[in-house]
Amino acid sequence: MQTENESLTYLNSLSLLRDTLLPNLLKDNEADILYFAGKELARSHAFDSLDDLIQQMNKRFAGQLVLSKKTKKALHYEWSGSFVSHRLSHETNATFSLEAGFLAAGYQQITDHYAEATYTVHPKKSIVTLLLQSDTNFTD
Repeated sequence: MQTENESLTYLNSLSLLRDTLLPNLLKDNEADILYFAGKELARSHAFDSLDDLIQQMNKRFAGQLVLSKKTKKALHYEWSGSFVSHRLSHETNATFSLEAGFLAAGYQQITDHYAEATYTVHPKKSIVTLLLQSDTNFTD
């Protein structure tokens, strides 16, 4: 089991890549490139169901994705966890385009409906909301 110091080192290392290196390399194109990178990552995996997509996202991006609201036009998720909290507490411009792209492409793969996802950062709550929209209604 990881000690608290090892966990902090791990989080700092990931944050260094996501919040320092990538923004420096990608500049103004960071959000778009990471969104399409997330889509490409999802396309390289097969998902059995929406639950499987959520489990894989939680595992691959070190977070917790929970459905918070479902309407006919959109699915609303809350993205949280120690890595999300760490990034939001240490970086004022943390982006979550990679996760949004992964969610959109994974959903599209499962349903065969074109999908896009956007995100909103809530630093005080240490969460990110992801809005998933598709060209079809979200019905049970």
